Amino acid sequence: MIPLEEEAEKAQAAPPQEEESADSELDRDRPMPVEEHLAELRWRLGLSVGLWALASGLAYAFYSRHFLEAIRQLAGEDFRFIYTQPTEAFFAFLNMSMVVGLFVTLPFLVCQAILFISPGLTRRERRWVLRLVPFSMLLFAGGGAFAWYVALPIMWRFFLGFQGEGVVAMWTIGHVVGFVVTMVVLCGLVFQMPLVLLFAGLIGLVRSETLRRHRRMAIFAAFVVAAVATPTPDAVTASVVAIPILVLFEASLLLMRLIGR
Repeated sequence: MIPLEEEAEKAQAAPPQEEESADSELDRDRPMPVEEHLAELRWRLGLSVGLWALASGLAYAFYSRHFLEAIRQLAGEDFRFIYTQPTEAFFAFLNMSMVVGLFVTLPFLVCQAILFISPGLTRRERRWVLRLVPFSMLLFAGGGAFAWYVALPIMWRFFLGFQGEGVVAMWTIGHVVGFVVTMVVLCGLVFQMPLVLLFAGLIGLVRSETLRRHRRMAIFAAFVVAAVATPTPDAVTASVVAIPILVLFEASLLLMRLIGR
């Protein structure tokens, strides 16, 4: 009887043979104290802001006048900016340099954001985030390129077309740089629509059939968003922004249909 009792005790003391899979380990919640969570957030924010400030400072010191010259050439070789306040030119250069610094450091900023939120995501969600982030950065750059090479030249020709006898365009540097920066960033964000709708479809928030049934509402919403978001309330600027929104919306529907959602 003694050997049987010893075997029973060993069986009770032995660890369970069933091992958890890698997926369940990745999907398990990892509680973190609030203090550690806030400390990590402060550290990542500080690192990101510091690198952004460094890139913006370098852009201001070495490349700001080159970027201003490129903006001026959109309106023509003979066009000249003016400024009506002592600090207007400085803040225009600073604003432009900060946007350039944002574009340069965007991959690092996105990586920091992913590292911060990844413990709260499941394995499937992390996999989709890692797949979509590179396309998101490419679409953001594509939106900025669309604003620079397509939208802004069209707007420039339209606005300068009002010149004539007794009417001369004398744009201030602050307004022009603010307009260009707003359009570049806005188009970069608008070009994220396919990924946003695709991710919403993957997690079950929307369906392509529902979006197709409300296509008229989407067209109306595109022009409303373009009219509200653009820095000028004219129909030309709104149309130049609304048309790519509609094209991206249709591309999103096609993409959602291809993946079966």
